[in-house]
Amino acid sequence: MYGALVRLVIKPGKRAEFLEFSRWNVRMARETEPGTLRLDLWEVEAEPDVVYVYEVYTDEPAFERHIKNEPVQKFGEIMNDLIEGWTMVIPFGHSVMSNLDE
Repeated sequence: MYGALVRLVIKPGKRAEFLEFSRWNVRMARETEPGTLRLDLWEVEAEPDVVYVYEVYTDEPAFERHIKNEPVQKFGEIMNDLIEGWTMVIPFGHSVMSNLDE
């Protein structure tokens, strides 16, 4: 598997718009990307303007297909309006082991 954990700082007043956009992205991944295993958004009470995005793909080609989908392309166009910054908490890499492994 191939994945990462990203920390996004949402601009003040943009949280609802960011989450609405993200729902579309998650739905599109679920419906059209069989290689996208997880696309989860997490919030932490102590960080109200932060969203963590955990994404896992079957492999790097599945990730490459994901970043070519319409929502990801659109996010590239609007992200400066929605987020103040981002940090790779866990950079993209390959899984060593998982409960999903056979």
